[in-house]
Amino acid sequence: MSAAPPDDAAWSAAARAALVRVDARLARRYDDGHPADRLIRLRARAVDAQVRAAWQRCLPADVPLALFAVGGYGRGELFPHSDIDLLVLAETTAQRRFESALARFVALLWDAGLEASHAVRSPQQCSEAAADLSVLTALMEARPLVVDAAAEAALQEAIAPARVWPPQAYFEAKREEQRQRHARFGDTSDNLEPNLKDGPGGLRDLHVLGWLALRSFGVHALDRLIELGRLGWDEAAALERERRVLCRLRYGLHLVAGRREERLRFDYQKD
Repeated sequence: MSAAPPDDAAWSAAARAALVRVDARLARRYDDGHPADRLIRLRARAVDAQVRAAWQRCLPADVPLALFAVGGYGRGELFPHSDIDLLVLAETTAQRRFESALARFVALLWDAGLEASHAVRSPQQCSEAAADLSVLTALMEARPLVVDAAAEAALQEAIAPARVWPPQAYFEAKREEQRQRHARFGDTSDNLEPNLKDGPGGLRDLHVLGWLALRSFGVHALDRLIELGRLGWDEAAALERERRVLCRLRYGLHLVAGRREERLRFDYQKD
């Protein structure tokens, strides 16, 4: 592995400082009453810029690799201390060829204060990994960062319902997963220390609704479910109202604690 250019440290320091300024500005907007669901999208956009800049710094423009945000980051939602999950899509020969450059890319992100986790997979490896329900769910929300149309199509084909987890099987598995998750919290949202994300009625339940809609109907937004006759206007309005409340509470928790929920003494779960 060749030595990184000596100015990588300076770049990372500048990127870290820029993100600190962004977080401070968003925190002030939170205190001023701005909607938290807007703030998490603005934070994702700011992180996007730094991730793309690091990528362009480490890899040539014509590189045969594609970069996606996945999971919650793929949804375009980043709370102050949420995970930053990435997928590099590339055939195995390209994976080996650019291994050192990818290692430098990830190191730059960590040095900039972005604790990114990443997977490097070919489309075939994505299909194989998607046998795991959690992996499939994260890949379903893949959002292009540095991607061409062919790579985006290849990923969608790799995780298509005809290849892995058809809608009915996905629904049944997610329903059982939800049942077990609720059981961990006593099947109630009225705990003394309620889990804002994974407990019954928390953000994860809203995510599940979106994932099921995406797998079954190819849509994610609540208004599209209304158009399809799967959700009433009053139900959608109630869900959206409560989502905003939960987003605000969770954003505030991250600000106060200065860490993700799973690092608190409470029994919160990792993104």
